[in-house]
Amino acid sequence: MNIKEFATQVDCSPDTLRFYEKMGMLVPKRTAGNYREYTVTDLATYRIIHSLKRAGLSLEEIDKVLKLRDADDIDATHCADTLRFITGKHAQFVDNQNFYAKLTKLTAKMTKALTKSTLSHSELATMIEQIGELDDQVV
Repeated sequence: MNIKEFATQVDCSPDTLRFYEKMGMLVPKRTAGNYREYTVTDLATYRIIHSLKRAGLSLEEIDKVLKLRDADDIDATHCADTLRFITGKHAQFVDNQNFYAKLTKLTAKMTKALTKSTLSHSELATMIEQIGELDDQVV
């Protein structure tokens, strides 16, 4: 499919796809007329990029992951570097999971409270203040 069709299917702009191509992360084949032609493989790559962006990885980190996927072989140094990277990301994901679990609980409490006609402003303000206490990393 062409860039416009692909952009519509994945719900992003053609400019974003061109940027990913410029970075070397998502490089579609070209037709004889030099038009981009996206395939199912490109769709899988886009989904990886999208998921890792949602997980909070930078584009440079995502590029690193894609290069790991496409590497022919992995030597000991590469394995050690990858292990450090993945271990760090895993710890970050666990921390984010804990944060979002607390946030989910608090927003459920807020939603329930907001449906009551007896909710006072101070009770709501207290719950909103609790949002600032969710992240253990902020001093």
